[in-house]
Amino acid sequence: MKMKLSTFTLIAAAAFSLAACKQQAETSVPAEATQETASATTENSVQTLTSNDGKINILIQNGNFEDISHDPATLPDGITEEELTLLQHDAGRNISIYIANLGTPKTDAKNYFGNLKTTLESTSGLTEVQTGAATDTRMNYRFAQNDSEGNLLRENCISIYETNLYNVCASSTSASQEELAGVLKEVNLVK
Repeated sequence: MKMKLSTFTLIAAAAFSLAACKQQAETSVPAEATQETASATTENSVQTLTSNDGKINILIQNGNFEDISHDPATLPDGITEEELTLLQHDAGRNISIYIANLGTPKTDAKNYFGNLKTTLESTSGLTEVQTGAATDTRMNYRFAQNDSEGNLLRENCISIYETNLYNVCASSTSASQEELAGVLKEVNLVK
């Protein structure tokens, strides 16, 4: 898997500069019922991903994400190791998630989110661009672009404006925007 996100990185930079242990007991329950229960437990599991700086948690239903930050080929273009605080991939879903800490804001939230929206809408090479309504601290957005291998890469992101600016993004060359939004359903800032 190769994830190169140079267009996104340029957008973020432009906006930034502008602004369990398992036990089995013996029972008389048939083996099929035990297997169904184990399957249901797996299907209802919650995986918690936490950024390296401890500032952001992502709770994901039925996730199987693994750290891939050690592989230089998977690092997003233009994001330094210091900015990258999480990089995980779920091979079964072919979805990658990353969190970038972009540092202290240089403008207020309204201007930052306005500049981000304008930049997304005016950047050539992006398709399927959608931006959500900005709150005082967050704005959701999504887009698609061709990756370095010519595949359509969909990205779904949350820009968080707090003491620092954070971008939390899920991307995939095969998952739908709805699937990407689903893995970012519970993104929490740890205070």
